[in-house]
Amino acid sequence: MPFLEQLHHEILIGDGAIGTMLYAKGIPLDANFEHLNLVQPELVRELHRDYVAAGAQVIETNTFGANALKLGAIGIGHKVAAINRRGAELARDAAGVAAYVAGSVGPLPRLRGDERELSPESIATIFREQLRGLVDGGVDLFILETFSDLDHLQIAVTVAREFNLPIVASMAYLEGGRTASGADVATAVRVLTAAGADLLGVNCGAGPLEVIRTLEQLADLTDLPLSAYANSGFPEYVDGRSVYLTTPEYFAERSVEMAAAGAHLIGGCCGTTPAHIRQLHSRLHSLTPTARKARTAATPAPANRLPSTRQAGFLADWGKCPVVTVELDPPKGLDVSRVLAGSRALRDAGALAINLAENPLARVRMGNIALAHRIQQELGIDVIVHITCRDRNLLGLQSELMGASLLGIRHILAVTGDRPASVIKPTLRRSLTSTPLVCWHWLMA
Repeated sequence: MPFLEQLHHEILIGDGAIGTMLYAKGIPLDANFEHLNLVQPELVRELHRDYVAAGAQVIETNTFGANALKLGAIGIGHKVAAINRRGAELARDAAGVAAYVAGSVGPLPRLRGDERELSPESIATIFREQLRGLVDGGVDLFILETFSDLDHLQIAVTVAREFNLPIVASMAYLEGGRTASGADVATAVRVLTAAGADLLGVNCGAGPLEVIRTLEQLADLTDLPLSAYANSGFPEYVDGRSVYLTTPEYFAERSVEMAAAGAHLIGGCCGTTPAHIRQLHSRLHSLTPTARKARTAATPAPANRLPSTRQAGFLADWGKCPVVTVELDPPKGLDVSRVLAGSRALRDAGALAINLAENPLARVRMGNIALAHRIQQELGIDVIVHITCRDRNLLGLQSELMGASLLGIRHILAVTGDRPASVIKPTLRRSLTSTPLVCWHWLMA
């Protein structure tokens, strides 16, 4: 039965993580997992068979990062077609007639340093090469997964339409229902529906509970089938290894809630294993999708315009015009009038953002996160908040960043911070030699 038709009759079980399992089988993390399709094909085939034996009805090819950018960075860009074709053939051989084969396509690696931003045409060419290799290997459908850049995913879906196979378009949403690039669920539904996706999905992210919340939003916005591939929670670093501690039983319990939220295709992402999929199969096999009715129709994007998913901000025109930011220091006391006046003057003069230092030269000043919130609220100009690791441990840093997010701070410059000892004047340092030890400690703290 064709994939889309089967999907409307029963909830289908996907497979679990590939990288997690290859690592567990002894492949080092710095190896290129996709190249194993050519150099260790039996290992990859064995992994696919493990998932099929566990009850997976849809298995993904080992091709997540098999694109020209990622492979070219390690000198094997000329093998894109071969790696994708072989990846599809290995999965096809393992699946037999028991499972559908989904060609896995992940996001392009982020450009670094002075590398020029890729044009939409270049992005389309990169995806087309990978997708063609998967088609030549015999995939039944495409899973475009773990995207945070909606513009890139839109291009990938548009290119995938050329091959007349079902398309799952899945994004990695963070807590709060936005991707790392700022795209929200409603925008993703609108853009990906217009591009021609057959399923909309969520994968990776912060674990099963966040996936359920995102599914509920998706179900309210579209009547397209939905997919859900959650991580097995967050990894813990134990004895030099990253270990996912969520049990298969807990994962399967949450999968029942995913089905109730409207998911038609449910599998696992990072940290999930054949044991997780076996539990999924035992709980979900032969269940029919939950009936639902979209409350808000997803409307196509306006014609002749590429929808932008970037959050409005001082980087919106990056590469098109100069970006000017100016650094200010918070006040040493409680009066913020001069900083507000200076920020207003800079905004009116054309500055796109204000940099707020944090206790420069290791001298006490007003907290810059609260001040940044005040500037953004009153003046409507973005603020880049300097966050130093000098005065906080990891727990404190995480707590401060969460609070900054709550206040609408979206731009952070992480800096080490000046050490107090480095700014003590030599004359003062000499005078401290006769100071009691307790006072020296207070001054150096």
